[in-house]
Amino acid sequence: MKNPFRVADWTVSKIILVLWIIFSFVYIANDIRVGFVARVYQTGQEDGARSAVVQAIGLAQQCQPVVLRAGETTVNLLNPACGAKANTESVTE
Repeated sequence: MKNPFRVADWTVSKIILVLWIIFSFVYIANDIRVGFVARVYQTGQEDGARSAVVQAIGLAQQCQPVVLRAGETTVNLLNPACGAKANTESVTE
């Protein structure tokens, strides 16, 4: 039985075929890696946004101001139910 990996028997077409198989394997592995990284990044963004909303709702339910910042812009949000509740309490006193 002949050894198929003996260098002297290799032709140009066999070399090209081996290089094509290696290239294909690397390309497919990289494509899988890029897809995995994109899914992990997207999941992290969604979880972070969900966590921020839950924290803001928790603060608003406790009648605490929620401070939002985007670059140089800052906004303080208050729960309107807390304001109405405070107004009725001050009126009844």
